[in-house]
Amino acid sequence: MRSSPYTTYNPKDYTVKIQQLLQTGDENNINLACELMKGQGIPKPLQEVLSKSQGQVILQCLRNRLITPFLTLQQLDLNNNELVEIPLEITFLKKLQSINLAFNEIEDFPPVLAQLTQLTNLNLSENYLSGLSFDIVNLQKLKTLNLGWNEFEEFPLEVLGLGKLENLYLNENKLDKLPKEIAELPCLSYLNLRWNEFEEFPLELARIPNLKKLKLSENWINVLPPEIEQMEKIEQLYLSKTNLQDIPAELAELQNLRVLDLSANQLDFFPEEVLDLANLERLNLANNHIKNLPDISALFHLQSLELYNNFIKELPQGIGQLKQLKKLSLNENELTYLPASICELNNLEYLSLEQNQLQTIPVELSKLRNLKQINLAGNFFSKQQKEQIKALFAHVPQVNFSNQVDLNAN
Repeated sequence: MRSSPYTTYNPKDYTVKIQQLLQTGDENNINLACELMKGQGIPKPLQEVLSKSQGQVILQCLRNRLITPFLTLQQLDLNNNELVEIPLEITFLKKLQSINLAFNEIEDFPPVLAQLTQLTNLNLSENYLSGLSFDIVNLQKLKTLNLGWNEFEEFPLEVLGLGKLENLYLNENKLDKLPKEIAELPCLSYLNLRWNEFEEFPLELARIPNLKKLKLSENWINVLPPEIEQMEKIEQLYLSKTNLQDIPAELAELQNLRVLDLSANQLDFFPEEVLDLANLERLNLANNHIKNLPDISALFHLQSLELYNNFIKELPQGIGQLKQLKKLSLNENELTYLPASICELNNLEYLSLEQNQLQTIPVELSKLRNLKQINLAGNFFSKQQKEQIKALFAHVPQVNFSNQVDLNAN
């Protein structure tokens, strides 16, 4: 019987050759490496290399029943491997806590996953799932379940048996309603329902007891119901591209709200209910039809304010009271001047004023020493003014008068 060409190598050479085969990423080479290891054994340095290998290598090793190097593995990334099913040998990985099976071709919930009872994180996004198996309830330690980008037309009721679930992704599916039992998920704090087929705001959301973060963007819900006030613990609310035309007064009751995204809607007015959200840190009202801004000085915790692509003609003097503001996006509006109070935003790092009607800016703006980028393209500055502004903002890494050129880029 002809011996392997690698049998005469010393352990160091043998280890190097195995590594070379594995690093090619070629399935045949990986299988050859597995055969060699089954025959020659796995030196300690190789065990460490294998335990840190990429998913394709681990997958082939499991299929070749080379289990030992992975017995203590806690995380496994098998995304984008064209998997239709999961090898049974994965059940030997008893300590596995996180597995990524995204971007595969899985149509049915793999029953072998139900045996991985230590899992806390399961990613099945970008597959072809339309339902789950009741076996999933065996995963009682699961905290994060990603089912985004699949084919679900109904909410998978099996999820309701996961008592410790905190984060649930069902974005980019075909859901149009939620079961009332969703309120029975006591630990659920983050729910992503972006880009489904909801035509109204699901009232069931208001009954989830500990919901803190909700993404409902890109659903044609049109109206926010008064029941939204029941979402007392909500901290982040994303409602971009939902065809909203106004905001109910009850929104002002959400006093824990820190992030609010109402961009790309049909709002003609700045929603004054927002002014009562004293803890707000990030507000996005970009891509609406807003013409006027009220006094927003009460939002003194605000760190990011995005108002680009509206019809705003002037800024309120009170804007200078937003002492925590780091990002201010006002591009694509109709501003003709800036109030002097804007120069009081001492924490400002990013200021975008592109595509307005400015002919000058306050000289004192250059005293904002935390400023890292200011965008001024598409205004009415003369060549001489541009040079003067460039000199004034010499300390700023990026002073942009063009979408293509950074005149003062470091």
